[in-house]
Amino acid sequence: MCFRMTSYKKSQEEYSRDVYEAFQAIAVSSDMIHMRRHGHLLEETMMTTSSQIQRYSVSEYTVGSQIEGSTTIGMKSDIDILQINDAYQVVLELGVWRTGKRNILAFKDETTPPQFYKLCRLIPTPDGRQDYLTVSVSDTDVVEKGRVLISNTMFDKDAELRSEQLVQSKMVKHGPSRSHTDKMDLVSAFPCNDFPEECESLLKRPRPGHWPKPDTLKYARKFPVFFIPQGHPHSELNERNLQWRLSTSLTERALMFDFTEVQMLVYILLKMLKIENIKPQFEDNFSTFHIKTAMMFTIEKYPPDIWRIDNIVACATYCIDTLIQFTQDKIFPHFTMSGVNLFDGKLSEPGIKKLEATLTDLNNNIIMYISNLKMDRFGKRVLQKERDHKNKQKHRIEIIKTITSSNKSALSLIIRKIYSHTNNVDLNTAVQYVKNILTYLRGLQTHGSTHGFTQQCETADLMLPFVYGILANIQASGFIDLRLPTKLYKLSFEGDLMSGKLKYASMLYCSDQYDPAADMLNHCESLVGPDADHFCECFKREYECPSEKYIENNLNTNIGKLIKTSSTFCVKFCKHEIPCVPTHLRYEMYRTQTQSDKKYRNIFHQWMDLVVIDCVPFLYYLQYLVYRQTGDISRCMLAMFNLMDYICDSVDPSVTTGEDGQLNRVFFCKIKGHVDTALHVLAHCWELENRPDVSWELYKHSVSMFPTNNIAWVHLIGLFRKYFII
Repeated sequence: MCFRMTSYKKSQEEYSRDVYEAFQAIAVSSDMIHMRRHGHLLEETMMTTSSQIQRYSVSEYTVGSQIEGSTTIGMKSDIDILQINDAYQVVLELGVWRTGKRNILAFKDETTPPQFYKLCRLIPTPDGRQDYLTVSVSDTDVVEKGRVLISNTMFDKDAELRSEQLVQSKMVKHGPSRSHTDKMDLVSAFPCNDFPEECESLLKRPRPGHWPKPDTLKYARKFPVFFIPQGHPHSELNERNLQWRLSTSLTERALMFDFTEVQMLVYILLKMLKIENIKPQFEDNFSTFHIKTAMMFTIEKYPPDIWRIDNIVACATYCIDTLIQFTQDKIFPHFTMSGVNLFDGKLSEPGIKKLEATLTDLNNNIIMYISNLKMDRFGKRVLQKERDHKNKQKHRIEIIKTITSSNKSALSLIIRKIYSHTNNVDLNTAVQYVKNILTYLRGLQTHGSTHGFTQQCETADLMLPFVYGILANIQASGFIDLRLPTKLYKLSFEGDLMSGKLKYASMLYCSDQYDPAADMLNHCESLVGPDADHFCECFKREYECPSEKYIENNLNTNIGKLIKTSSTFCVKFCKHEIPCVPTHLRYEMYRTQTQSDKKYRNIFHQWMDLVVIDCVPFLYYLQYLVYRQTGDISRCMLAMFNLMDYICDSVDPSVTTGEDGQLNRVFFCKIKGHVDTALHVLAHCWELENRPDVSWELYKHSVSMFPTNNIAWVHLIGLFRKYFII
């Protein structure tokens, strides 16, 4: 095959090695691809576990480039989430009723194109079989020929409501995706555990046999297929709204996970070329999915020994050859389904001819096109043979930072949901609920260890300490067990750097055990350092991403260990733990006081019904209270000044001049967790020091930053009545 070599004279093998090194320089390597996959699979497992614990009928799967690892920082890929409604089960023929589910029949008629189905609702019959439902149950249902058909717009209303609650704006539509942000594609779907006839070709069609391997096919076959709410673009509108597209996303994901490192690099290279040179002409009519499908057919067709580092460029041309062949045939087959033409509804015959010409030019001049890639400065990196270790490190840090933050967010969200549910039930129900979760997580841990499910083990290991902490505090509150649950507390210490330890110290303080409380707080203080990352996912109180220094110091640490040994989460208490909370801090549970407050809350503000405070200010506040009780005044004041320093680092002071010429200091909040609560406990310290004037100013700063759902208003009224009414 002939290449235009540009002015840079080198062999194709040398150039391929330079391409490989350029990928290494932007942290696209086997270890980082594994890091992306592991991180997103762990997050997916945590979210699935959360749904099972909460008994929600929803599962979420991450699909696409982020979890495949087939992306770069410069590609700015979004997150693709498949949200499955597990309350439903799609069947492909009338038969035995699937108990515990709402059964749906997928069928085709004369109007449905390949890969598309219609869905109708079913009801159980007395003999345990299925029959058609004849009366609609949703305002989006359509009754046709005595059957209730489900419109593919059925999820839109919930998606619009979710967008309004999250960002107070309209939802973002991308094809079947209904999301609140451009950074995420969220697609709702129905699951089907039956393997449709058109998917059998994946298992039965003739192939050389080296890929996919029989074990890979067996594994890929285990996954359910899904019905996506999307109609064929060329169907009439009334028909299009009743059509659902068959998706094999998890099967395709399993196949992508079987790519070798070089195959992944070739695929990513082709994606970069597509984005810069093909997308401007064809937009989404020629998509990443076309590239992925061509890659799979190419890997299946060509022998495995060609996929070498020194052959990356040639392998890219083989894949483009596959694409060109599809354009010449005017048929772009689907890899996992027979009878599907991926050009259908995307490109007309003139468009296919134009694509063929574009691909042919790309293939004939591929080195020139690679050399001109601007994304991630890739072309320059190839030509300049960039081996900058510092730059590679920077890319690695950015990737790990993003993955670590998303996993912390998932874990924190799950724990907050457990707290919220515990907070909304009576004491006995709460105890049983927490014990049930412990039983479930221990079972998950055992099952994961036995069957080699790494993410299940990690999820259980991450969650268990926080759940132990809830149960320990409830028992220590004196309602359940008069004995001190020391063993449970110790188990809770492993959740993160110190939130479990601080809850233990808080219990010791509230039960007048000041000396052991001081010892535990001294230990916690030794853990506070520049390498710790303080994280919070509470709605409207989020932290920034961890610092580069934090990630750099933990580059070779796995996500679970990073969370346990170098991170802190905000400390939470539900109503059943109140006896273990310092008296002044208990007020935080009642921040919603007025109708106006309620108006500014939604379902994502449930944390406001808990006592929530960040670890560092809680540490200093507890130290102040404990040392005040022990009479150690110097340490008491040091703790208060440490708390003041923390708050000064959490808000930006700005000095302005008033109408009378006086200098006014205005505080603006950074995104640093629960700074309002930190201000409140500092105000309490100053009140105990007989300085209500300082307390007054601190509460005023708090309400200036958060005018609604802020208990500072109540504290201001209390101060006014106590000190300022003459």
